[in-house]
Amino acid sequence: MSLTAIAVTLALVASLLPLVLLARRDPKRLRSITASAVAPHASRTRQALAAVVLLPGAILIGLGYWPAFLIWLGGLAALGWLLVQLLAARR
Repeated sequence: MSLTAIAVTLALVASLLPLVLLARRDPKRLRSITASAVAPHASRTRQALAAVVLLPGAILIGLGYWPAFLIWLGGLAALGWLLVQLLAARR
C-alpha cells in the first residue's frame, strides 16, 4: 500500500466521525423531522466540528501531499453525500 493511500485513508477516517456528528444534529434536518427529541448543536460546536472535519486536509496540504489532499477532498464529498442519503432513508 502506498503512502498516498495510507494518508488518504487515515484522513478520511479522521474526518468521518465529526462529519457524522454534524449530520445527525443538523438544525435544518431536525426541523424537517416532526417528532425530534434531539436538540441541534450550538453554533460554536458546529463551527468547531467543521474545523475538525477539515483539519486532516490542512495537514495533508502542510505535509505537501497534494495528490492525497485531492483524493481526500473527493472522498469527503462522496462520504458526505452518502451520509445524507443514509440519513434521509431513515426518516
